[in-house]
Amino acid sequence: MRKPLYALLAAVVPAMLVTAVSPAAAAPAAAAEVACTSFSNVWIGASYYMHVPSTAWNSFNHDCVVVRGHENVAVLALQESLNACYGQGLTPDSRFGPLTEQAVRNAQHTINSYLTEPALAEDGRFGPQTSARFEFQAYDHANAGHHEHWCDYRH
Repeated sequence: MRKPLYALLAAVVPAMLVTAVSPAAAAPAAAAEVACTSFSNVWIGASYYMHVPSTAWNSFNHDCVVVRGHENVAVLALQESLNACYGQGLTPDSRFGPLTEQAVRNAQHTINSYLTEPALAEDGRFGPQTSARFEFQAYDHANAGHHEHWCDYRH
């Protein structure tokens, strides 16, 4: 009785292994989103800069997302710009909750209203598309990083 079982396993197991590791059988993996965990100081001229959410401190990699559930300095930078540039009245607490999500939706709606053809999903997710069209609060380097009362785009 053991011989037929071994023979069956010897025939089936290699076929299962080939199927399991075969590139044709593997489903393509979706590109994983990378969280913005900090911000980069993006300079505007000689004395002013903006805090733009990025993958790491001064990485200048803005191909990342800030979404509900995140708690970090990238969220704080986003909240400060939402308040200064889009009049959202958030409490800057570094927590991306439902109020911050709605504030991002409002900003996306405002941005879309300026465009000939709306380009942003109004989904409350701050990702690369939104970041590229977003206005960020200006800070004055010569005045100890004082928050200015104007905003600019990331260039």
